[in-house]
Amino acid sequence: MIGSELKGPQEWAAFVNHVLETAFGEERFPVSIVDVATMLTPRLFPEDPISIVQGANLDGVDGILVPDPRQKKGWGIFFNSSVPSRRRIRFTLGHEFGHYLLHRHRHPDGFRCGDREISILEKTSRIEEDADTFSANFLMPPADLQRQIAPEEFTNLSMLSFCADRYGVSLQAMIRQWLRITRRRAMLVVSRDGRILWSEASETMRQSGVRLQNSRVVPEQSLAVNPDLTNYPREGIPLPTGSWFNEEETVEMMVASEQYHFTLSLLHLDLGDVVAP
Repeated sequence: MIGSELKGPQEWAAFVNHVLETAFGEERFPVSIVDVATMLTPRLFPEDPISIVQGANLDGVDGILVPDPRQKKGWGIFFNSSVPSRRRIRFTLGHEFGHYLLHRHRHPDGFRCGDREISILEKTSRIEEDADTFSANFLMPPADLQRQIAPEEFTNLSMLSFCADRYGVSLQAMIRQWLRITRRRAMLVVSRDGRILWSEASETMRQSGVRLQNSRVVPEQSLAVNPDLTNYPREGIPLPTGSWFNEEETVEMMVASEQYHFTLSLLHLDLGDVVAP
């Protein structure tokens, strides 16, 4: 039985994407989460499918997975229809789909989930992290992402925005997924009003031992606080040693989120093959 063979979020995401690629090919993006959930699960789990996916008025909650409230067999996924970002809703739907595949047997009452993409500073349980991992790998399959951007390839926010459009996800989610597959030293820094909210580095960056010069304050030379330094902030600008990192030159790329009032800075090291715009 499929459910007993697949254990983790990466395995489930790879299985679902294999089914979709076999049926629809490599150019199937962005996938319809509603169609996948309601058409695939009755075939995999005919006694326990996802039987409804629907928007609802969910105060303070982005999404829920619950037994079908119509007293039919199966499960329902409900998303907060007041959330303005459709891409954020897509990640939430993927997250709840992950809970269904991974956790429903151990949690028969289901789940009520807040915004997993924005509330990254909060400590989360392993099952919430697993649902996030499934959603990211389901919506942005690593194999397809590597066809768009090779792991060793330098990239910029314009290319990552193109990929975000391809998968129907936010730029923040796209950058975080790219950081998981790249072999380059790179880091995403999210800041507001000159203060760093959080950062996330690629595995190669973490292994190199490079740390931010100041873990709280955005450097005075940075694009994050000086957006007029370049006419092409998504393509980036070289910054000198000692700006973001004590002993490293950096290329910084920046975009501001007007909706959530924070700034995304993508920092690249290993600049020998980079030509400044």
